[in-house]
Amino acid sequence: MPRFLPALSPRHWPLLVLLAVLCTAQAAGHDGRRLLQMLVLLLPGWLWLAWPLASRGGRTLQAVLAGLLGLAFLLDGIVRAFLLDQYQAQPGSAMVLGAVANTSPDETAEFVAMYWRAVLGWSLAGVLGAGTLAACLWQWWRKPPRRLPLRWKQAVALGLILALVLAAYASKPWRRHHPLLFWPGWLQQVAQLQQQWATLDGERQALLLQAERLQPELTAAAPDTLVLVITDSVNRDHFGLYGYPRATTPQLQAVQQRARPALQVFRHAWSVDASTVPALRNLFQFGSPDQPDAPHLLALARAAGYRVWWIGNHADLAIEQEHARLAQQVRMVNQSPGRSGGQPDGVVLPELAAALADPAPRKLVVIHLLGAHPHYRLRYPAGDNPFSGAADAVMASMQAAGRPGWLRGLRNDYDAAIHYHDRVLAGTLEHVLQASGKRVWLYLSDHGQEVGQESNHAGHSPMTASGYRIPLLLWQSHPGTQPAATGEPVRADWLGYSITALLGLAWSGARPERDVLSPGYRWQAPTLPVAVDFRR
Repeated sequence: MPRFLPALSPRHWPLLVLLAVLCTAQAAGHDGRRLLQMLVLLLPGWLWLAWPLASRGGRTLQAVLAGLLGLAFLLDGIVRAFLLDQYQAQPGSAMVLGAVANTSPDETAEFVAMYWRAVLGWSLAGVLGAGTLAACLWQWWRKPPRRLPLRWKQAVALGLILALVLAAYASKPWRRHHPLLFWPGWLQQVAQLQQQWATLDGERQALLLQAERLQPELTAAAPDTLVLVITDSVNRDHFGLYGYPRATTPQLQAVQQRARPALQVFRHAWSVDASTVPALRNLFQFGSPDQPDAPHLLALARAAGYRVWWIGNHADLAIEQEHARLAQQVRMVNQSPGRSGGQPDGVVLPELAAALADPAPRKLVVIHLLGAHPHYRLRYPAGDNPFSGAADAVMASMQAAGRPGWLRGLRNDYDAAIHYHDRVLAGTLEHVLQASGKRVWLYLSDHGQEVGQESNHAGHSPMTASGYRIPLLLWQSHPGTQPAATGEPVRADWLGYSITALLGLAWSGARPERDVLSPGYRWQAPTLPVAVDFRR
């Protein structure tokens, strides 16, 4: 045993067994970085038992508090493991929250009847774990171990551990996963969802009725199929297609070389928001989401006769309720919400193929991807980083700008995410190219991302231009726009007007001056919190 560790007596074994049980439960419900976070969060309660109080009353209080805390971590791991085992879903996913918010006693009974084997198995695991915790604490209470001595080496080691624990509890992204914080917050989410449903379902019906009153009509320009691909956190400056020195988009560039008609690349596209929820509200509600009479793009498409699909690998409850549920066909294929969801975007391709094969005469298919949403390493397959350790012009430029090593590493991860994203995008475009009928494929990002372009920062960035700089690509089997339009600056909050034009909709709310594909287009710069040259 390392000399800086104290000698352990048989009386310490209950503590070791207790720790092993909690670690096993957490490993069943978490993995990767999240598992490490959870193990750090449970350390304080366990470490407290290494210094038992002298009085029986004091030890009783220690055992009860530590037992309740340990039980919270145990049940957290068991419930999460059950959801992963049966649904490959996390408790905060839209599927789980929606199922719980929408359940009834009868449905609960039916659920238990259908999944009784899994429910019984994981319940027994929980009971066995809880029994083991209780036995360990009882043995600890009866025969408390001698307090561990704190010589200077042990004191230093303990100090480092406590510093790590304090940092974990001070960090909101870590702290919010603590069972005593997560599950009360989860119950609040369920209650809020039930309240939202009471109003949002009515709001969706109102949007559909409003769209019918606007009487959008299909013109001769209407396509048989329009596929709208929306991604997250992608900055166009990292596309080889836009001139980035790294080969981040080889497959899109290959498609560009052979696609006929040509793939149109809009050089100066901008979001007016630096985060997803407001960006999508602006996109789908024509830049006026706060106006009470603002129409919704998906409702208009339905009113005109389009069958609408929403295929989402981006698990976000607000987006699902505000936009996706306006579609007739909704496929939320990602059940692990948040930054730690690691399901690759490629899972949408079979869903897209199925939608394109549907016999509906008019189809609008919306695909919502995670793209390069942080954490970047989760956005590409493990080991698939062609830029790791690269010594190229990009790294030289970052070093010359004084960017620190950790940020240069994140740049490599981000570019690897774009490289994988290119594969998925090219896959969606290939599906459209091979489909029949009159087709349109349109791609954009909700907002950009700062990864050391202008500051020592990686992530969402409302105070740099990189937070708003996005790619915008268009392919049409029967082009109706002039190539010159691709040189104009474009606002994503106005893009709804261009999409209705691409859908071939004639409606009273059309504004050609905001449609970049119209000869009457007139650029007007948006107000952003940072100075931007919109023609860069």
